[in-house]
Parts: sequence; structure tokens; C-alpha cells
Amino acid sequence: MILKRNYLWIALFGSLIGLSETLIGSAKIPYSSVVLSAITLVLLSVARYYFPKKGTSMLIIIIAILFKINSFGIQCCTTQFLLCGPTALLLLGISYEVFASLFISKTTSRYTGNILTCGLTSILAFAIFAIIQTYILKSWDNARLVNYTFVRGSLTALASGSITTLGLYLAQRFGNFSFTRLNPYVLSGILGALIIAFWFLGVYSG
Repeated sequence: MILKRNYLWIALFGSLIGLSETLIGSAKIPYSSVVLSAITLVLLSVARYYFPKKGTSMLIIIIAILFKINSFGIQCCTTQFLLCGPTALLLLGISYEVFASLFISKTTSRYTGNILTCGLTSILAFAIFAIIQTYILKSWDNARLVNYTFVRGSLTALASGSITTLGLYLAQRFGNFSFTRLNPYVLSGILGALIIAFWFLGVYSG
């Protein structure tokens, strides 16, 4: 039922992650994998806070992957393309879903649960991606594997955990306003328009 009521919100979060992947991923910035992964984890954490239902994180990631593929075009869906961005997103989504199910619950502190989830997700997802690149695709050496797993993974854990903690504090401190107070038809229209705008922006910027 929660998915049926909030499918537009889930689509919006997925579109935001996909848009960040398209815009930032196309830019040549240092440690782009850290920036992108931290943004993804923060958005997944926000979504999990408002929609604490198992499976929502994976739905959001699937939408983000479809957004990314749509933005770059089906002709770009080479094996190399699919084994980079979409695979990294999928690993983040699966890892986050597993750890969120374990640590984000009513019996644990929201701060502790989210910090553990973001931190462990970062290390595990980065480690698996590095192993795939090093030992399966054989495109990386061991030095890059270690750097990607422990340096970039740790930076992502620190950034996503810190921002998520701040976001949770602000949400609890200023959480009196609720979008559900808006007329549901107006809210649905706003969300739908934003989603369509993001997808068009993704196509023209991909």
C-alpha cells in the first residue's frame, strides 16, 4: 500500500539520482565516484526516512538505472557502459537495501542506523566493484583496487554518513511542515511535472 500511495515520490528520488549520475558523471571532476555515490546514499537515506518500507531503495535504484540508460541512449548500452555506471548503482542499491534492513529499525537510533548503513554500504559496494574490475574484467591493478576500496570507499562513507546525519537532524528539527497537507491532486501534478522535467533534462544533457 505504501508503494501505491507514494509511487511518484519513489519515481522522483530515482530520477534525482539518475539526473545526478547524468550531469555530474559527464563532468570531469576529481573523485566523481565519491561525489556520485555520496549523493545516491544521501537520497536513499532520505527516501528511507520518509518511506520506511523494505524494497523501496531497490525500486529507486532501478528507476535511476533506467534514467541513466535513457539519458545516454540505447546505442550507448555497450558491455563496458553497463559494467560501469549501472553496475555501480546496482551494487549501491543492493548493499543499501541489505544494511538498511538490518540496521534501520525502530529498535535502533536513527543516527546510528543510518551511519552504519551508509558506511558499510560504501565499503562493500566499492569493494565488490573494484574486485569485478580487477579480477573479472582485468582492467585494474591491485593498487587501484586498494585505493578504490579503502580510500574512495572510506571518503564516501564519511561524506554520506555526515550529510545524512545532518539531514536527519534538520528533518526532526523542522519536520512540522508536511507536503501531505497540500491538495493531493496539486501535489501529484507538481511531482509529475518535476519527474518529466528531470527526464527531459537528462536526455538533453546526456
